[in-house]
Amino acid sequence: MSLERALDENRICARFGRIVQIDWIQPREPYGGWTDAAHLEPEPVQTCTSVGRLVRDDDCIKILAASAMIVGDEERLMLSGIIEIPARCVVRIVRLGETVP
Repeated sequence: MSLERALDENRICARFGRIVQIDWIQPREPYGGWTDAAHLEPEPVQTCTSVGRLVRDDDCIKILAASAMIVGDEERLMLSGIIEIPARCVVRIVRLGETVP
């Protein structure tokens, strides 16, 4: 089955979700080595935006995939560009509209 045909039949959407935009707060990277607590200053948080198909959505984690394809007669779903976002870091999720030309 071709990806174009699968999209026409909306099978990919049915298998792992809609396209969404997630705005989320990225935690600070860990400090390397030892740090003097007297000199520790909080840094401003960074808000990130990620867009993809929502593969998993539960109370612990949101998983997005940037790309998908259906492979072979057994119709295995293959994903690429996966990002895992802790649910507690999510600021908002916006469902994006989809159109097939």
